[in-house]
Amino acid sequence: MSQGREVGFAVLMAMAIACFSTWKVDAWRYGKQLAGVRAEYSDYKSSVATAATDASEKARQTEKQRQRAIDQVRADATHQKQKDDAIAAEQRADNDSLRDQTRKLLADKSTLNSRLAQRGKTISDLIDLLAELRSEADGYAGELATALTASRRAGFACERSYDSVAVPR
Repeated sequence: MSQGREVGFAVLMAMAIACFSTWKVDAWRYGKQLAGVRAEYSDYKSSVATAATDASEKARQTEKQRQRAIDQVRADATHQKQKDDAIAAEQRADNDSLRDQTRKLLADKSTLNSRLAQRGKTISDLIDLLAELRSEADGYAGELATALTASRRAGFACERSYDSVAVPR
């Protein structure tokens, strides 16, 4: 029986060694797989971080480009306003000149009336009314032109601002 025990013990030891060896090989394989998964995860995290950095930089560049476009529109609108203000000043000067001429004509009314009376004609109050209406109409036309120009300029600036930041579809 001693020999049976020895054989049984040897078989038992062989089985224990085989189980331990199998367990060690499986642990080694699992460790290798785990290392591969960790490497893949590290690569994935790196690619996500790179993509996030690239997306952030692209968004920053897009924002800078849009801001430059808006600043350019603002500068163009300012330049256009300066031009429009110069034209409006010229129009006001022309209007003032017309008003001065009308006042001079009305001041010389008595002289004109005597000249026309020599020809057999007279100047009525209608001429005064027409001169005054023309003077007022010129003033209102200048004010309306100024308001229209400012509105037009603001509309164009708004449109250019929208076009510069609108995302094409």
